[in-house]
Amino acid sequence: MSDHFLIPSMVVAFAVTTSFMFALRPIARSVGLVDRPGGRKSHIGDVPIIGGIAMFVGMFTGIHLLTGVDAGISSVMIASLILVTIGVTDDKYTVPAPVRFVAQISAVLIMVYGANLALYELGDPFGTGLITLGPFTLIFTMAVALTMINAYNLIDGADGLAGTLAFIALMALAIVSGAGSVNAGIALTACAAIIGYLLFNFPLSWNRSVRSFMGDAGSTLLGFTVVWVALGISQGPDRAISPVHCLWFASIPIYDCLTCFVRRSLAGKSPFTPGRDHFHHTLLRGGLKVRQTLALLTGLQAFYASIGLIGHFAGVPDVAMFVAWSVLGLSQRFVIKAVSRAWRGSRIRRRRTV
Repeated sequence: MSDHFLIPSMVVAFAVTTSFMFALRPIARSVGLVDRPGGRKSHIGDVPIIGGIAMFVGMFTGIHLLTGVDAGISSVMIASLILVTIGVTDDKYTVPAPVRFVAQISAVLIMVYGANLALYELGDPFGTGLITLGPFTLIFTMAVALTMINAYNLIDGADGLAGTLAFIALMALAIVSGAGSVNAGIALTACAAIIGYLLFNFPLSWNRSVRSFMGDAGSTLLGFTVVWVALGISQGPDRAISPVHCLWFASIPIYDCLTCFVRRSLAGKSPFTPGRDHFHHTLLRGGLKVRQTLALLTGLQAFYASIGLIGHFAGVPDVAMFVAWSVLGLSQRFVIKAVSRAWRGSRIRRRRTV
């Protein structure tokens, strides 16, 4: 890929996303594609759910300007369109979980067989040598892709959170891919589209009048994009990074998703049951504001992504990186709860001294 075409593709992705965010607002209100407060939702007023559509159009418009993108991009775009379509439908009407699950499986199958993107090997996470999946490739690819898609979907519960976490992951993947690579161009173009959306979703005072959400359409699209780019750079003879190191780039969404699934299963509940047991809920209950919660979780993710990058470029063995990542994952909820309790305690002490 020529760097000459990267800047135009990023500019177009940003501009198209931003334009669609403005253009879709009145349409969303007229057709009822809005998120209304109530129940587990505490925002003020009806908020248009248009970020997923806008990012999809902006991202793929920009990507098609890149040179060196192969024919598989059409399959990835179709797969993404399926996720966005079912996401928008769910945002408007509420689609049963089995139907959403089938749509996600279909999207992953199209990516695997249409774009030849799959998890063929796991690296060397146990120090026993390279693990190749052979006949289990599709099963592992499906499990990883579905986990990532739903991880970003589940953590999309605070303004700016899912978008910023995906931005960090894609930036790290772009750095690993190297300047001039197609995957770096795709990742950076996706980042430009995310920035276009975050202008309308980041918790800032000046954008309250145009505040918008991405909905399931956007969060599943972002999770799928991270998987798609990660598979592109971590598989095959020309891979740029081990899959183990890639785990660090999406640590917070994965930790949050797996923690909630395990807790709900142990409690005898369906792991897919909505709840308020995610990391951001725990921090918000502790008294942290939305901006503080966003800063803490994205700061942690940036730190973890830095560890992944340092480990990759320093040549740290997969087994060491995987053990460290796993230990952090097992302790992450305790860390989040400790921060929440400490913050709540400090607030109580401040009140008593007033």
